[in-house]
Amino acid sequence: MDRIVAHKYIGILIFVVIMYIIFTISQTYVGPIISDVVTSIIGDFGNWVNGLLVSAGTGEFLKGIITEGIIGGFGAVVGFLPLIMVLFFLLNLLEDSGYMARVSLVMDRYFKKIGLAGKSIIPMYVGTACSIPAIMSARTIKNEKQRRMTILLTPFVPCGAKLPVIALFITVFFTNQSYLTAITYFLAIGVIFFAGYIIKATTGADFTNQEDSFLVIELPEYKLPSLKTAFKVMLDRAWAFIKKAGTIIVLMNAIIWILTNFNFSLQLVDNTSESMLRFISEPVAWLMIPLGLGVWGLAAASVAGFVAKEEVVGALAVIFAFSVSGDFEISSIETTRNILMSTGGLTAVSAFAFMAFNLFTPPCFAAIGAMNSELGSKKWTIFAVTLQFAVGYFIAIVIYQIGTLLFYGETGTGFIPSIFIITAFIGVFIYLKKLASKGKGLANIE
Repeated sequence: MDRIVAHKYIGILIFVVIMYIIFTISQTYVGPIISDVVTSIIGDFGNWVNGLLVSAGTGEFLKGIITEGIIGGFGAVVGFLPLIMVLFFLLNLLEDSGYMARVSLVMDRYFKKIGLAGKSIIPMYVGTACSIPAIMSARTIKNEKQRRMTILLTPFVPCGAKLPVIALFITVFFTNQSYLTAITYFLAIGVIFFAGYIIKATTGADFTNQEDSFLVIELPEYKLPSLKTAFKVMLDRAWAFIKKAGTIIVLMNAIIWILTNFNFSLQLVDNTSESMLRFISEPVAWLMIPLGLGVWGLAAASVAGFVAKEEVVGALAVIFAFSVSGDFEISSIETTRNILMSTGGLTAVSAFAFMAFNLFTPPCFAAIGAMNSELGSKKWTIFAVTLQFAVGYFIAIVIYQIGTLLFYGETGTGFIPSIFIITAFIGVFIYLKKLASKGKGLANIE
């Protein structure tokens, strides 16, 4: 069986098919059914609280921050929790069956081409849940250069916190096309290879005959996975997600609601374009124009995502005032899509670019802190964050500009500046590569 499952070519094809099935089940069938129940409960709770506040004669400020800022934002994030739970349940079944060890074996030969250690696949698999333990698990890699590269690349794997972002945009802009979720994860693998090549070229790292360059792994016997174990892991992950959503996310949503609804004189505004958040986010929005995302609300959501990636969805729900209750019903999907298209200026292509930007730019502050601790060098941490910003921005700009040209037959917003930006990125890469070949530049980073 391993001659087929762990084959260097057939094994990849089997992996693609299995991932497609898993994402289809979690994002199209089982996940949305459970999510309808969860979002309906949250929606009913929000209406009940709103009724209590109205009957008690509560002021607009307190009523708004509780119902729209806290409950609305919390519901927007937790509404996607069932999709995450089903995904982790299925992934754990795969791991318990002995299959994921075969995936490590198949991917090993490809990862080594960009200098990753044979063991690098393990932190990246852990990264599908959370980047922080994934970064810390790179300690098992003996070679320092390969360990650093693994730490730099692991955050590009979409973690559980990024899944609500994927689920929102795939559901709203690509209804009934759940295969795009699987494609997004495979895009992440491509981004890892792309970023790995950049690191290898610009630091001049030579991994030939390095210690720990071979993957030594005991392939477990195939077995029926434990439903009990998978269910327990799923509940543990769900509880960790809920605790995060109930603390950091709730606080952030409350802050964003206040900034969205008040000006600097602390007066309630009728138009969000007069709000504090609009003026704070405007400079970032200018930088996102070549990505087709030059709207202050999108910029604000992206900035909030550095506190916690789930907050991208929560911030969008608060800023653009859409509800995720009943999110998987067609009428609600169309309503959310219309709001994001009319107010947020998104198209299907720019929505995909926005999703990619938030997936591949630096992770949350906690994960950046873990990187700094594990790298043991401020210079390496700055390099890591700069690289992740550059790669995320570059991928998003390419998706938007080329996608707009291909699908709409016209140039995207900020097309000319995007040409200069892409040219500058390529020029900087060539320059740093030449310096590295001479043992200069990033080759001396410590």
